[in-house]
Amino acid sequence: MTSKIFSDVNIAIVGGGPAALVAAIALARRGIRTQVFERDAHPELSLRFNPERSYAIDISGHGLKALRYIDACNYFDARMFQFKGLKFRYGETEESGWTGSRGDILRSLMATIEAKYSEWIDLHFECRVHSVDVHTGILTYEFQIGGMNVQQFDFIIGADGAGSIIRKAMVEQIPEFTVQSKSLQNYSTMIELDLVGDKLDKHYLYGLAITPFCIAGAIAGEHGLDIPRWFCAIGTKTKQVFSTTEEAYLFLRKRVPKILELASEEKISAYAKRTCYHIGQTLTCSQLYGGKAVLLGDAAAAFPPIGQGVNAAMESSMVLDLCIGEIGTLPSQLLKAAKLYNNKWKLEADAVSWMSEKLLYENPFHLLRAMIATKLGLCIFNQAKSVDIPYSEVKRKAKRFGILWA
Repeated sequence: MTSKIFSDVNIAIVGGGPAALVAAIALARRGIRTQVFERDAHPELSLRFNPERSYAIDISGHGLKALRYIDACNYFDARMFQFKGLKFRYGETEESGWTGSRGDILRSLMATIEAKYSEWIDLHFECRVHSVDVHTGILTYEFQIGGMNVQQFDFIIGADGAGSIIRKAMVEQIPEFTVQSKSLQNYSTMIELDLVGDKLDKHYLYGLAITPFCIAGAIAGEHGLDIPRWFCAIGTKTKQVFSTTEEAYLFLRKRVPKILELASEEKISAYAKRTCYHIGQTLTCSQLYGGKAVLLGDAAAAFPPIGQGVNAAMESSMVLDLCIGEIGTLPSQLLKAAKLYNNKWKLEADAVSWMSEKLLYENPFHLLRAMIATKLGLCIFNQAKSVDIPYSEVKRKAKRFGILWA
């Protein structure tokens, strides 16, 4: 555990997702108090999962490193399934970590806070941030019950997701701060698998098909880990819309017959009516800091799901904390730490964004490349899961193979 320095610096963390909570815990371990502002309800009062979007998230590699860094592993052991790897027709991986829903990730981090760091972290749930002045550090926010509040901070950490209000303020208030976005043709629809029984092992994620790209995994059920719930994300290059349940059934029978063994008629009917989400939006910032603000996780670099979103987000929080530890905690030092963080993490975030463009659903070349690379031990998506290999190093090595990852 990092030695505490009992700093009086005034820090706001906007957002209450995994990146925000890891950052708050890491800073608390240094004796730095923070205020966390989250628009949603406390995780214990929220649904554990949303059937519309409850794909199983695997925490491994970079995310596992971040959770070891804040000494939170025991709390994840108690709430999420141990993760052992991915199983595909063309290969398997061996990994360690956990799988589960985003809700259970948040509950595990909240349990860590409540057990060890509640005196260092002021959590403001159901609190919406309306505006921020990144130069003065003035934050305007409103509780669901209560009036408008205005408060000035020495340092503002934007961990408020892909639609970040902190990033928007930086675009508007810092001339040199720019954002580039790109839309990839990746879509995803969830289907619940309620007939799994002992056909699949809850400790693994499964690739049930390549075209469409289907990944199935288990998350904790309503009563915890004893009875898991299984979901499969069906990834397509176009938005899937079904006019009838029969139409959805025919699609599955033709394209993913394995699902018909694992899902009841009721779940197929629900799938036919379910929203198909576009998940192919990428976002790249020219820099990750400006004024008195710094960006973490999806606020800093949003990219399509390739198994690294939450993992990269939590690692970005760890990197920021290490930079603060290296530079210092005085207000002026925090700004220098933000610049150091930018120099270290932007390279990594850009590398993950680069990787995300190398797996377009139902793209024959991308799928063939992934299969060949996996057999040769050169798959960037497998290498990106390593605890020890930086994302930027995965990208650097991949580019040496020319057309394979061009």
